[in-house]
Formats: sequence, structure tokens, C-alpha cells
Amino acid sequence: MLLTLALAAALLIRALDPPQMLAYIIWGSTPLVAVLIMMFLITDDGRTREGRAGLGLHRLGLRVWWIAILGTFLISLIAAALTWATRSAAFTTPASPVDTVLNFAVNAIVTILTFALAEEVAFRGYLLPRLLPLGRKKALAITGLVHAAWHLPLLLLTSLYHSDGNLLIILPLFIGTIVAAGFVYGDLRIATGSIWPAAIAHGVHNASWGALAALTVTSSPVLVNEYLAGDTGVFILLTTVVGAFWLRRWLRHHPGMES
Repeated sequence: MLLTLALAAALLIRALDPPQMLAYIIWGSTPLVAVLIMMFLITDDGRTREGRAGLGLHRLGLRVWWIAILGTFLISLIAAALTWATRSAAFTTPASPVDTVLNFAVNAIVTILTFALAEEVAFRGYLLPRLLPLGRKKALAITGLVHAAWHLPLLLLTSLYHSDGNLLIILPLFIGTIVAAGFVYGDLRIATGSIWPAAIAHGVHNASWGALAALTVTSSPVLVNEYLAGDTGVFILLTTVVGAFWLRRWLRHHPGMES
């Protein structure tokens, strides 16, 4: 159902060519629409308190918010620093550091409460718990793959997302990064029983790569912003994989994160 909605949204965006924000709203609402259809039309979960609680919205998971914020930002920062260390890019001091920080904070908060939350409610809130009987690793991997597949119509049928560069390079990096990030978001969700740390980590990631791109100067924007860093470049993929392994190890030594 979700992939059908994703395909329909991409075709609608392609046909109507709406303003960018409206296009993102059309696209970004499909995971939430799928969950509402499942919970209120296909099953009765949405009509019971227990069913609604299963999404993880009722618990905050405060004890791991620092990981969701700082850990996710560090993943993007290290990836950007690796890029700055190459001959293809360099760090540039922002004209106003205060404005840069404020813009990052505002973008992160808005993204967390809108697009990131809508996605995480569907993938880590609704889908992941239903796949856990398969085993944690399988459930996290499948959820990540479904999350990646949901993006494919937008990538392949519109020019809204990753429209620059070679898709033969971008797609493997994209899918790998989404699956790796799914292990981070999913472990935060499983450890706390809350969807909020996953939504926070997702939103901080989206805000981080945009903010760090503004601190980067390059004569090869496709190489730097698509293949190396940016949203799902090779350095982002590598640092996300490291972050996922570190988080799993840290959670083993710190049980009882629910709050």
C-alpha cells in the first residue's frame, strides 16, 4: 500500500509540477496516510488505546535524546570533515555563526515535527514492531529496505531529490545509507519504546547535511554533495555504519532506557 501511494504521489508531482514545498507535502504525507488506512480502515488498532500506544508516540525516550541529537550530528560532521580533508572541498567560515546555528536549530525542529515524524511513525513506529518476530537484525534491515524503496519513485520519476549525478552511483549509496540509518533509528526505537528519538535523529540528519553543505566550498559540487558527503554520500554511509555499531554496543551496556 505504501509503495503504491509513493508511486501515485510521484506520478502526480510529475504531472502537475507543483511548487516544491507542496510537492514535498504530497510526497511526505504518504507514510502517515498508509498508517491511518491500516489502523482505521484495515484494522481497529487506531480505535483502541493500546493500538495507538503501539506507535510509540506516548513515550518520550528522553534518556537517549542526546544520542539522537549529538550522535547524528557527529555522523554528518565527521563525513563533512573527511570531505574537507580532500582536494575537492574546503571548510568556509560562515558570515554569521549565530545565524547558522539558529537556522540549523529551526530547520531541525521543523523537520522533526513534520516530515521526519511522519516517516518514523510509519517505518519505526508501525512497521518495525510487526517485523520484530523475525529477529531484530532482519526486522531492522527489512524496515530500512522498505524505507529506501519508498524513496525510489521520487528519485526515479521526479527531479526533486538527488537529481544531479549518476544514478548508478547514487542509488547504491542511497539504499546503503538508508538501511544503515534504519539500524540507528530502529535501535533507538526498540531501546526506548518511543518513536521520538528516531524522529529526532532523522530530523537532525536532514538539517545537518544542509547546514554543513553551506560551510563547504567546492568546484565539484556533484562529487562532494552527492558522492562523498551530502545526504547519502560514501562518507555519510561509512560514518552511519560506524554509528550503528557504536549505538548497538552502547545499548548493550545501558539497558532500561525507557522513560
